Amino acid sequence: MSSFRFKQFEIQHGKSSMKVGTDAVLLGAWTETNAVSRVLDIGSGSGVIALMTAQRTSAQIVGVDIDFSSVEEAKHNAENSEWSNRIQFYCTDIQQFCEEKNKQAFDLIVSNPPFFVNSLKSPTVGRNQSRHTDTLSFNDLINSVLHCLSENGSFAVILPHIHEELIENLCLQNRLFCYRKLRICPKEGKNIHRVLLQFKRKKETLRQENLSIRNAENNYTDAYKELTKAFYL
Repeated sequence: MSSFRFKQFEIQHGKSSMKVGTDAVLLGAWTETNAVSRVLDIGSGSGVIALMTAQRTSAQIVGVDIDFSSVEEAKHNAENSEWSNRIQFYCTDIQQFCEEKNKQAFDLIVSNPPFFVNSLKSPTVGRNQSRHTDTLSFNDLINSVLHCLSENGSFAVILPHIHEELIENLCLQNRLFCYRKLRICPKEGKNIHRVLLQFKRKKETLRQENLSIRNAENNYTDAYKELTKAFYL
């Protein structure tokens, strides 16, 4: 059975449409979680970001994903953690969740969303749903955030660097202001390939940093190890 072991929990991800990857770990470790009591994870997959957030907070956490196998595996992972009483997962699309199941606003929304637009697809349906924007466009994502986010809450997302300007402009049009940004390159000297962004409804001074995952010797950099030290063995 495919699994990934963290310091305080284990993720089974053999049946999930997307396996545990660096993007999810980056988002789960980097997102600012100060004083949050209700968290929504859009596109929760195997539950890794939800469990990372549970480790960092005392919040009630809800994960939403359209892939049944991923949700079943996420439920298993949560049930086998010490935070099982604080985490729930729903197999539904976020649009329907916002309309039917959400009765209270969330003060943190996180998402490692589908981000391939008009690109070559995998033969695996679940993987396509997790990676391509067909079932969750950026517009739908932001509209769902606007519907579910509390007045003083924040929204954190990880995307390819090429979509940075697009998502920032879309959020700005909807009065969501970026106040934290982390640009990621896979190795020192390489081009930036990912960006992490966190938004609020109220404008704040932008805090922006860069991070390299590996150094020239292909070892993890000190900055990456510091960011993820609470999770990686």
